[in-house]
Amino acid sequence: MIKENYDEIINRISEFADPSTVTVVAVTKYQSVEAANQAILCGIKDIGENKVQQLCARNDLFLPVKKHLIGHLQTNKVKSAVAIADLIQSVDSVRVAVEISKQAAKIGKTQDILIEVNIADEATKTGASINDLNDILNACASVSCISVKGLMAIMPIGADEYYFEKMHSLFQNTKTRNYENTQLQTLSMGMSDDYPLAVKHGSNMIRVGRTLFK
Repeated sequence: MIKENYDEIINRISEFADPSTVTVVAVTKYQSVEAANQAILCGIKDIGENKVQQLCARNDLFLPVKKHLIGHLQTNKVKSAVAIADLIQSVDSVRVAVEISKQAAKIGKTQDILIEVNIADEATKTGASINDLNDILNACASVSCISVKGLMAIMPIGADEYYFEKMHSLFQNTKTRNYENTQLQTLSMGMSDDYPLAVKHGSNMIRVGRTLFK
């Protein structure tokens, strides 16, 4: 069933983009290791975990795969996250960015990250405000062990196209600025309920759980 679901996701992506240009991140927070590994065998090359503890506990049980931390990251969990995550998608403050660089330096690593943006300024969601994005990118430019690869957003439930357009525009505008340690290649936008709309508006990384594992 996972294979059929994955094929359907690829088909939906192909309505708006070349599927080879869109990374599908399998969100495995509610899934068994066995289910995650089945998805990897079906072609998934990236998985996303919401909690650092779960990523650490299951790290050695996954088949070879790129591991993303997609949930909120607190500074006291940064050391553990940096030790394992290939990509941290949820950097939303100067404090967290600086701590990531500090911990990465200790193990001789340059940590790839995305800056999470709260595009609709929702009080119930994490993510940096648009007004804080410049400060975070400047902070990342001032340290040596971070590489900003793009932006991430969680859309409001039932969001219309306005927010997808707004996020894509922010991504494009930010790309035109020359920040050190920043190569904006990735726009991580779209989940199980809205990934086709996200791809339509320029997302090249989607995060799907329920739709893949149903």
